[in-house]
Amino acid sequence: MAGITLAQRDLPGTQRSLGEWFERRFGEPVTVSGLEAANKASGWSCESLKFSVRRADGAAADYVVRIPPTGGGIFAEYDLLAQTRTQELLRGYGIATPSPLYYEPDDTWIGSRFLVMPRIVGHTPSDTSYAKRGWLLDSGPDVQRRVHDGFLDILLALHRVPQNEAPWLARPSGVGNTAELTWWRDYVEWGTDGDVPGVMVDAFDWLRRRLPDDPDRLVLCWGDARFSNAIYADDGELLAALDWEQACWCPAELDFGWWLATRRQMLEVAGLTLDPELPGFDSRATVVARFEEMIGRPLDDLHWYEVFAMVRMSCCIVRMQSLLRSIGQGDHFLAKAPILPTFAVEAING
Repeated sequence: MAGITLAQRDLPGTQRSLGEWFERRFGEPVTVSGLEAANKASGWSCESLKFSVRRADGAAADYVVRIPPTGGGIFAEYDLLAQTRTQELLRGYGIATPSPLYYEPDDTWIGSRFLVMPRIVGHTPSDTSYAKRGWLLDSGPDVQRRVHDGFLDILLALHRVPQNEAPWLARPSGVGNTAELTWWRDYVEWGTDGDVPGVMVDAFDWLRRRLPDDPDRLVLCWGDARFSNAIYADDGELLAALDWEQACWCPAELDFGWWLATRRQMLEVAGLTLDPELPGFDSRATVVARFEEMIGRPLDDLHWYEVFAMVRMSCCIVRMQSLLRSIGQGDHFLAKAPILPTFAVEAING
């Protein structure tokens, strides 16, 4: 989604305002560098801009500011306070998230609320090509193993967080599968102005008819658990888990199914048929068995959760396509992208 926006932000003006904000926050003069996109894949989910701050004594630090997208975006609301509270909570449970965080609710500084955090430098695997080219492919089996297992450890660590410590993560209709499915069905209605594609109508009907019961215990789910939402050191250590705006209380299968489905989607996009996709990874059967042992119970209805993952992803795709058309970019490659991957369509039509 690089380079896509509904309205251009005044970057020099934002730079000046952030300098004034830092001076007010830290009580001393500072120099703020020019602002640049923090991630080549940044887009409507949030504007993420990187910059450096130099203090009067010469000390310097790098930061990222997250700002609700100018002119509209993928989501109707951007609750940066909830994201701040979630990341701080997770940090307290030993989960690597950027810290410290500075949430600014006063929109007079730069025209909107914003969130400032330290910039963490490392590797972020591509969603669509990490098994075909790039750092993770070239890093070798040992580093790949560390990336793979570190990701599993994050998914498990989330289970340590008690539900009563993050009530803000409940959906309007509650927690669990029914509330999550309802939220996404309402979302796609909003995101398309009521013009929901037929394939999405069929997909939600399929999901509703097969909706699994919630297990005895819900866990804190990342909501967007994929390799591209983490930053890794050269040796494969997971330095930070990012993008917690879709965190929720659901069965453990929600995150695990999303992780499996996005990996499967990557293979489809890359034209690969590999299991595992990298020599340092577990096969699908092995990693399912491992995670079942880690959580102490079977992973139930995993096929449903993988389809739900792709339907949720597709909700965002149709929203992006609607936004592209609204600004005259109907020829953009994303506007012509398939709404659902082949394996999800086959499941829904099967």
